[in-house]
Amino acid sequence: MFLVRSSPALLISMLLFLAPAAGQDHRLRYESMDVLSYRFEVDLNDSTDILRGVADIEIEFLKDVDQFYLDLSSGQADTAGMIVQAVTENGKKVTFEQLSDQISLTKVQASKGTRRTYKISYHGIPTDGLIISKNKFGDRTFFGDNWPDRGHHWLPLVDHPSDKAVVEFLVHAPDHYQVVSVGTRQEEFREGGRVTSHWLTSYPLSTKMMVIGVSPFEVQHLESASGIPVSSWVYPQNKEAGFLDYSMALQPLDFFESYLAPYPYKKLANVQSKTVYGGMENASCIFYHERSVSGEQRIENLLAHEIAHQWFGDAVSELDWHHIWISEGFATYLTDLYIEHTHGREAFVASMLDEKGQVLRFARRRLAPIVDTTLPISARLLNKNVYEKAGWVLHMLRHDMGDEKFRECVQTFYEKFKFENALTDDFLEVVESVTGKEYDNFFQQWFHEAGHPVLSYEWKAKRRTIELNLKQHQEQHEFQFPIDIEIRGKAGKSVRKTVEMDAREKAMIIELPFKAKEVLIDPDTWLFYELKDL
Repeated sequence: MFLVRSSPALLISMLLFLAPAAGQDHRLRYESMDVLSYRFEVDLNDSTDILRGVADIEIEFLKDVDQFYLDLSSGQADTAGMIVQAVTENGKKVTFEQLSDQISLTKVQASKGTRRTYKISYHGIPTDGLIISKNKFGDRTFFGDNWPDRGHHWLPLVDHPSDKAVVEFLVHAPDHYQVVSVGTRQEEFREGGRVTSHWLTSYPLSTKMMVIGVSPFEVQHLESASGIPVSSWVYPQNKEAGFLDYSMALQPLDFFESYLAPYPYKKLANVQSKTVYGGMENASCIFYHERSVSGEQRIENLLAHEIAHQWFGDAVSELDWHHIWISEGFATYLTDLYIEHTHGREAFVASMLDEKGQVLRFARRRLAPIVDTTLPISARLLNKNVYEKAGWVLHMLRHDMGDEKFRECVQTFYEKFKFENALTDDFLEVVESVTGKEYDNFFQQWFHEAGHPVLSYEWKAKRRTIELNLKQHQEQHEFQFPIDIEIRGKAGKSVRKTVEMDAREKAMIIELPFKAKEVLIDPDTWLFYELKDL
């Protein structure tokens, strides 16, 4: 996911929309039930913003329960929100109570191990989640925008990434629209001035990914090197520019397939949309902000980031929101690896240094760990720690274990948790299993502790030796890390040393085959640190 920058009004609206629903205890629900599938039938029209929906939800119960709840934002006859008309099971009415953000099914008597399917009929005007508006050309559009837990403003569901399910959409709309969604299109027909479009996923998704796009579109069909259908869905008025910009998606898709694993879904649609983000990585159906189209091919990194999410964020998802770096940190660093592969080491280092600067500026405003359990489920989850700093932590892991082992760790983590959910400790277990080394301290200080090393160094040359003194200045805990040192002399002579920094201050004498003229720390840009001015 990319955020749209420099929009205070947008940020305020997001903070309001993303406030957590009151009174929800997700852990109890997670331990008692598992949604297996959703089938959403939605009816849209141009005469009103009222959505009419029918949801069929198949649930497996993990414990004996006599009641449970689903997430759905409520409304009243004269206000926006969803009004439930009926809940049934096998045609029989089920007792329910509609609260502000929930449907409570109060008399279900479900036994452990049983599977049941509930049909929910409802209607209303979405307050969020489904964005009904006009695009930049003045055309009416409908775009799902569920992240993080905004899906319940238009769909009844378990609005949390931990409960993945297959999803089916049956969309009815006026026939001047095109319809795109997650999964693959099963059928589509037009009659009586209406279009009906049917989409189905093969693999389970988090509800944050379950979206539709209904808009005037022009569509271009391409194909990846491995034969994956890749399509561009853009507004007709900027068709040529949009096709040119989105055609760049083929290169990162090919790279990630070669670096990680085969693409996890059956198609990839890149869609110009009204998402509030710069890009939203809906599985197999990525939505990009409508301003992403310029015709100047300036969005290569944006495309790469959202496509990387198809593996991390979509196929492998965080089990809980505070481990969102598993989505954003991997997508950020995989984009950097794509830059290194495509544009060379110099461009890669420039990107890493830019990202380091962003994290250091953020740390001056708010010093917090990457896994920050103090944050509410809101736009504040999307910060420089979970994107750029987490990417840097992966970068340091790569340096520590080498390119081959790092790639094996990433591939193993992906294969182990594909179409499932994971936590930070799950990645730690994979890293230790692949490398045979202990990384507890590394993960603790970089993922779970706030801050970073703030370093100074001084050196003096004495004939063919130097006296080097390294010092940590941060107020936070003492970090332990290896740091590369390069000592340079005349005529291109140089020596490399790796120093284990395991104290606040470390002094050493280094013998050399020449007289030192210059000393550099971290010459190849592998360590996340801040250099203190002396």
